Amino acid sequence: MFKKRYLWGVVCLLAIFSIAMSGCGGGGGSSSTAMPDPDPDPDPCPTGQVGTPPNCMDPPPTADEIAATTKAADTKRKAIAAEAAQTTDAGLGGTGVDTVSIEISRDRDGTTVKITDSALADPKYTQVMDLGGGSTMHTRTMEANTDGDVVEETVIVSTNIEAPKATAFAKVAGQALNARDLDTGADGPDGDDDLTNDYTALTVDGTSADVRALVKSPDFTATRVTTLTFNFDVDTTTSKDEADEVAGTYNGAMGTYRCNGAAVCTVTLDKDSKITAMSAGWVFTPDSGATSDVPDADYLRYGVWIKKTTDDDGVVTYNEVETFAGSSVDASGSVAAVTGSATYEGGATGVYVHSVTNPDGTEKSATSGHFTAAVALTATFGQVPVSDTDSTGTIAPSLLNTLSGTINDFDLSGHDDGPGWSVALQADITTSDGTLADGTAKGGMGDGSLTGTFYGDVTAATDGTVPKPGSVAGEFNAMFSNGSVAGAFGATRED
Repeated sequence: MFKKRYLWGVVCLLAIFSIAMSGCGGGGGSSSTAMPDPDPDPDPCPTGQVGTPPNCMDPPPTADEIAATTKAADTKRKAIAAEAAQTTDAGLGGTGVDTVSIEISRDRDGTTVKITDSALADPKYTQVMDLGGGSTMHTRTMEANTDGDVVEETVIVSTNIEAPKATAFAKVAGQALNARDLDTGADGPDGDDDLTNDYTALTVDGTSADVRALVKSPDFTATRVTTLTFNFDVDTTTSKDEADEVAGTYNGAMGTYRCNGAAVCTVTLDKDSKITAMSAGWVFTPDSGATSDVPDADYLRYGVWIKKTTDDDGVVTYNEVETFAGSSVDASGSVAAVTGSATYEGGATGVYVHSVTNPDGTEKSATSGHFTAAVALTATFGQVPVSDTDSTGTIAPSLLNTLSGTINDFDLSGHDDGPGWSVALQADITTSDGTLADGTAKGGMGDGSLTGTFYGDVTAATDGTVPKPGSVAGEFNAMFSNGSVAGAFGATRED
């Protein structure tokens, strides 16, 4: 009995061993796939980063890098202080330069900011970054001098220009439609005596380049002949249409061109089919419902100009910081007749220095860069009488002709979190010219300065009411317990 039990146990063990070998790919003549490692080693972080995926990050700066950044930030802090101390604002282009200008335009494809220096054809400013929210960064880099120093200028521009508005053809300035003379039966462009105000006569002689630039038609194309001729329509033959008609656009509006003068009409083009001259007699009939895009002509632009030098050892020095602000429309001028209050909202752009301090209050390190922020203002102009018979007024005398507000929501380049800064603005309004006087910008460490100008027409309407300025733009600087800023702002009236 013992031998049988022993042999049976051996057989069972051999069977179990055989099954185990088969599962591992051995024995039985069969094969199987190895089980995956349940805890594989992760792929390493990309070259130059540290950590363990997915938590890869750039390595922290070295002590030397922190020291270099802090030293550069200190030069920017001094440049900010110098800008704040100016009695005469140097503005765009820096001290002693008045040749740098900004042109801003916007079409359906987006906003174009062009910065030029009439004193230098090259190097030119090039847009290097779209910061969003209507802000862009532009730079130009000079060639190294004999010491290997390289000067770079940076301009950060913010604007609130809006997209063009599609406007009914006849509502656009210079595109009023002409009434037909029904008494004489003069033939309109479409030959229909029942219509009036149905075409616009083009003043397109050799001096009206602005008008010619709006004329587009596939029929106005240079071939071997650069002067094209078109039949004219005889006004007295109201029932007959003798003119050539060609489809095209005028200022983007679809319609038809025709010669409606007293003689053959001509179009002269250069080899690139650019119209260089058009004879008298041309009229344009817009299609029903045709519109032209009207560009935004009332917008603000503000920002900061920065000059820095990098020596041949890579040491960065910020030489100058200048803020600027303005509008595409004229300044309001005297606001003496404006009454009541108005609120204005907008944005701010500039440069900053941010410090990290030791427990004893000394600076441990510092960084610098550019910022964006939000501005909210309240302007109180002249007194509003209680009624026609009570002139005591509804506004406290201490508020008359003052501006107050805040700059908040600072977003610093190179920082993930906002610094929590807030600037309190306060200024008197000079009624004679619509500017800000004795302005302060308080960030918690002394008084910074504030200047500004109101923009927009404040001419009294026919009913005697005087509109409030449509916008205000200006410059400021402020100091905090852990930093300082210099910037510019622009805000529009909230109706």
